Amino acid sequence: MKILLATGRMAEGVVRKYSAGCDVHVADVDVAAFITHRHLKNLDLTDYDLVLVPGLAKGRWKELEREKGVKIRLGPIHAYDIPKVVEAMDKIELSHDLPADRLIEIEKAKEVFELVEKQDIGIFDINGVQVGGKSRMKVVAEIVDATQLERDELLERIQYCIESGADIVDLGIPLSYSAEDVRRAVKVARDECDALSIDTFSKRAVEIGVEHGVDMIMSLSDRNLNVLDVIDNQAVVVVERDVWRLKHLVELVKTKTEKVIADPVLDMNGIAESISRYSEYRKIDQVTPTLFGAGNVTELFDADSIGINALLAYIGMEVGASLLFTTEASSKTSGSIKELRIASYMAKGAEIRESPPKDLGLNLLALKEKLRYPEGERPERFVEAERSRKFKRDPMGDFRIWISDGRIFCHHEKVVVAGDDAKSILDTVMRFGLVSRMDHAGYLGRELKKAEIALKLGKNYIQDQPVSFGVYGEIE
Repeated sequence: MKILLATGRMAEGVVRKYSAGCDVHVADVDVAAFITHRHLKNLDLTDYDLVLVPGLAKGRWKELEREKGVKIRLGPIHAYDIPKVVEAMDKIELSHDLPADRLIEIEKAKEVFELVEKQDIGIFDINGVQVGGKSRMKVVAEIVDATQLERDELLERIQYCIESGADIVDLGIPLSYSAEDVRRAVKVARDECDALSIDTFSKRAVEIGVEHGVDMIMSLSDRNLNVLDVIDNQAVVVVERDVWRLKHLVELVKTKTEKVIADPVLDMNGIAESISRYSEYRKIDQVTPTLFGAGNVTELFDADSIGINALLAYIGMEVGASLLFTTEASSKTSGSIKELRIASYMAKGAEIRESPPKDLGLNLLALKEKLRYPEGERPERFVEAERSRKFKRDPMGDFRIWISDGRIFCHHEKVVVAGDDAKSILDTVMRFGLVSRMDHAGYLGRELKKAEIALKLGKNYIQDQPVSFGVYGEIE
């Protein structure tokens, strides 16, 4: 296949370096991303099977493709990825709208999802959710003290759990509760969830849950064996640290229901020992699904949950876990449901492929990246940056910026602009003519970008204060 790479003057050197045997056309434009269909309109492309334009280039590529009779598709964003795209050419159909490197990752992820879903065959199901066997580990998301929430707040939490990827929603019942509150919470959740669990040691609370259609009961132990009297084929999670005692309790519960899940308990104090318990239990019981309480660790660890959840999910898979249990009871663990959902696919995909959990098209990288692209050259002459201490108020007025309900709000005396990203808000501010000084526009862009970063990472944003990244420093 003969391929032509279109680029701009500034990127010519790096594109030729990574051209992978393709021809290179340098368009009459400095920045490659500014290439449009007009720059290729008068070009003779008859000798080529494919023309790759820069991944961020905007143009009417479908129209030009029809006119020229040659495939014209978006290449990668970075020239470094050209060889990877050329190598994958026979496996994917490149796009007019999506950069090739991103498309490759999406296709990899689709392949992993398909592989995992083909093996989603469990030992039993919890209202359609396959558990155990060859199936992917399922995510159980607990709503702590669910009975204490008002109806609308409970609905909001349930919807959040489902949208984040929870396979089973678990209602946590506090030690002190009213029967009416349990009944109300279960009824509200039953209409929203495919698979619904209730977490309590109370026989009366379990009885109410069973009466109103819950699918799983957490948690049964030596302390509340009388709960078995009200079980009606619900799945039951049996909790016990002693693996032989756990095995005995599991067999006892199986006399009431076939849907039994063992929980040897993942402890924060003694993680290695408790992980060993899971391995021990799997040696004496190769069949019964187990629950792996990732939330027991993330809630008690002052470290970002994203990496902890990824590692715990992979360990869970290795010790034969079937359910990953978590809560998002604190701000530091927000996002754990989604993180464990992605990690469950990564772990299962790696197992199926017999490979490490990498290069799957899925990742849980937030502050770090898989690879670093070559940096630009250091110029021989440059001016050292120096912060100005002068301040002059913009006569057009001031702005107040804050985050609320997952959006950025930018307040001016004439209008309040709401958006999800810095550029759209700044573009709107400029369209309304609310800025007259360049230094004010620069300040506004800087603050809005800080707000966008904070929003995406779930961090606090306070105007004129730095966004903190722990050991990585701050963005001012």
